[in-house]
Amino acid sequence: MDWNGPTTRIFTKFRDEDLDLPIIAQFERVARRHRNRIAVTDSDTSLSYSELWDGLSGLAEIIAAETEPGDLVGIALPACSMYPLAILACLAAGRPFVAMDPHYPGHCLDQVLEDARPALILGRKDALGSVKTVARAERFIHLTALPQPARRGWRPAELDVDQPACVVFTSGSTGRPKGIVNSQRNILQRVAQSVNAAHINAEDKFLTLASLCTIVGVRDTITALLAGAGVRLLDLQRAGAREILNVIRAEAVTILFAFPALLRPVIAHAGERAGDALRLVRVGGDTTLWSDIDLLRGWLAPGSAIQAIYAATEAPMMQWFVDESCRTDDPRIPIGYPLPGNRLALIDENGRNARPGGVGELVVGSPYVSLGLWADGHCDARSVESSGTPSCRLFRTGDLVRQKPDGLLERMGRKDRQVKVRGTRVDLEGVEAALRQHPLVGDAAVLARANSADGGVTLIAYVCARQGAPDGLIEDLTKFIRSAPPSMRPQRFYPTHKIPRLASSKLDLHAMMALDKSNVQNECDNAVTAAEAGPAKGDCVARTVARVWQEILNTPVRSPEDDFFEAGGDSLKAISFITEIEWSLDLELPLTLINEAPTFARFCQALREPRTRRYVPLVPLKSGETLPAVFFIHGLGGNVVELFPMARRMTYRGAVIGIQARGLTGEEPPHASVEEMAAEYLRGIKALQPEGPYYLCGYSFGGLVAFEMAQRLWESGDEVGLVGLFDTTMSRLRWPLRVWLSIIRRRLVQFASDVSAVPIHTWPAAIQRGASCLRDRLRGYPTPIDPDGAPLPTFLKAAPKRVLRVATTALIASARYRPGFYPGELTLFSPVGREPSLPPLQAIWRKHARSLSVVETTGTHSTMLSAPNAESTAACLTQRLPVCCGSSR
Repeated sequence: MDWNGPTTRIFTKFRDEDLDLPIIAQFERVARRHRNRIAVTDSDTSLSYSELWDGLSGLAEIIAAETEPGDLVGIALPACSMYPLAILACLAAGRPFVAMDPHYPGHCLDQVLEDARPALILGRKDALGSVKTVARAERFIHLTALPQPARRGWRPAELDVDQPACVVFTSGSTGRPKGIVNSQRNILQRVAQSVNAAHINAEDKFLTLASLCTIVGVRDTITALLAGAGVRLLDLQRAGAREILNVIRAEAVTILFAFPALLRPVIAHAGERAGDALRLVRVGGDTTLWSDIDLLRGWLAPGSAIQAIYAATEAPMMQWFVDESCRTDDPRIPIGYPLPGNRLALIDENGRNARPGGVGELVVGSPYVSLGLWADGHCDARSVESSGTPSCRLFRTGDLVRQKPDGLLERMGRKDRQVKVRGTRVDLEGVEAALRQHPLVGDAAVLARANSADGGVTLIAYVCARQGAPDGLIEDLTKFIRSAPPSMRPQRFYPTHKIPRLASSKLDLHAMMALDKSNVQNECDNAVTAAEAGPAKGDCVARTVARVWQEILNTPVRSPEDDFFEAGGDSLKAISFITEIEWSLDLELPLTLINEAPTFARFCQALREPRTRRYVPLVPLKSGETLPAVFFIHGLGGNVVELFPMARRMTYRGAVIGIQARGLTGEEPPHASVEEMAAEYLRGIKALQPEGPYYLCGYSFGGLVAFEMAQRLWESGDEVGLVGLFDTTMSRLRWPLRVWLSIIRRRLVQFASDVSAVPIHTWPAAIQRGASCLRDRLRGYPTPIDPDGAPLPTFLKAAPKRVLRVATTALIASARYRPGFYPGELTLFSPVGREPSLPPLQAIWRKHARSLSVVETTGTHSTMLSAPNAESTAACLTQRLPVCCGSSR
């Protein structure tokens, strides 16, 4: 299974007997072994394994008390830390769960809830506020905070590994959504295949760019947690391409899963490699092209692996580590080798085994095929074919496959008219049936137009209006189909007088393809004219948006009121669109901008509107429920970007606010003294939080400012809850010469050691990489942060000259500053890798405070706040803060 993969990596093998042990029993064993390791991280919070175990224990006790054995529990949560807790709590309570995506259209969630009939729903009411069927659930638990641990002596319920454990509903592309039932054994088989193939261990960190309500989301979450690894959750509806890249690099993600259609726009313009930490990218859910592999190879560090996965909600089937030696003229990569535990057959159109090398429908026989469909509140096993053996169920994929002599399988197409649109299987007849439901549509035909750029397909609809239908049917029909799942929405509509059909009344596909080919040619001929004479005529912004619009949606802008989503856009195309606009206009944009301004005219206007660049010191790093917040002052360079990794890993329920220096944008001069900084920063803090207690932290130079602010708050009678100085010393300009010489000597010795450890023939490449790294560092100094938490556009980045001015001013200010006496406690955060030639922090600050408290953190002065030390530092700081907001320590 690990052929061509990470065969030498140490890991704990998933054994056959582990398939007989319930998931929660295995997780308990892992949680006890890795109590203090971070298990789950989202944009705001982190949960350790011990916290996750305590929380799921408390929630499982509630679920068991509120439901009966066999009841289904619904989970309607976005990508947050509560999601893994909820699914584990259901298994610990002995109840199967059904995961639902709150971002899905309301009527689809209505159908899911109506068919699933959950006795209890775990979620957030605001996420399901538009769903009528919520009222049908007997109970609803509003899950926002970590549940209290269970009573003493509580033990998980016994749930047989072959009983229903998870219900995953399809997207409804072939009609009404269907609930596929999988057992714990089915899920554990997928976990075993992932762990044993990729050699997953506790040092890994997962990022899965797929909805958590899919089998992929369930599989990857449980795989990571049973391996003792970390799970990074990211809400794709709110995250843009740059945030995805930043999370991968800054948080040292090691394993990434994504659909090829999502990866292409994210990494096409990444500008740099993914980073050495990312060792494995897993792709699946859609057609993967060899060009995608080439794109990934150029983005990943040397030695990283690419694993292609071919599976369905009904069954795991194939996976392989992509080997370039298998490349053929076919632009699609093979789908892989058969997995252990499955029996495969290729059946020809006569129902017989296909001849060797021939094409046939892939049929899977396995004990790991789904148990059946969820209907009327229970699992209907009759909906699954059996091979005659109770332990071997059958799944007919509908895919036409050919097997090469070496066992590698290639997918040739579909047996019927089903196609895959962005990873979701879509039945073209189902889309036609949906269009015919419109009262003014007499007939309709839908084609899947191939996209040569990415290997995907675009749905094209031809509609014939009923007699007497008014003008404007296409616009009305576009709005009508908007309620369907995104994958079922045609991107182009063509009116026609008659749909060509054969004598048997079946669709004349040859005539339809010829008609569509003619329309494609006409569009190509008219695209340039439409762009020059239409609404795109104007400034650079309009021309650029029109060009990208045409490239992404395969249709020109015809009117200023053209809507991106009505023209065929969806969440994946929105990422591509925003990403291309960012690089074309040298801007940084939130993905939500296309939702706020979906029409061509409004979007262009939003790009033209200048943002207010008045200096505002306070920058939200992490949102919180209530005040008091933690205020974190910048280091010598004045930027708070370096604080993000640590701040976002804090589990403190209050907000974390960064304070950045004046002068990074070049619009205002830097502060000339520590006293000026303290005065202005306090004005901003008081405006946000009029009363204490105040929790102040400062990194390096920022510790001097935090100290001065604490003194002023004390003198004014305000309560100060914490003064945290992160490796803060006195002015570097006053360091003795012996300290400077010691630091230089140590770094030269370390450099020589690193060079000697590298083979001599690789020195030129290493020197080139070092020079490139230094050049990139000088060109791409961390971007100053906007008050709303978004990085400034590239044209406002802090150029090295500007940063140097801020840092130089701060350095001089620190030399002039004479700290007084603070009649309270200082908390000194000292990294274990602190420069040994410097005096201890307690020796520096002993005479400046009534009492000192020293906290040891991992890393060095420059790395204590960045990955991988950010997690440990965040935990150290969180322990010094109150458990509940509003109470002082």
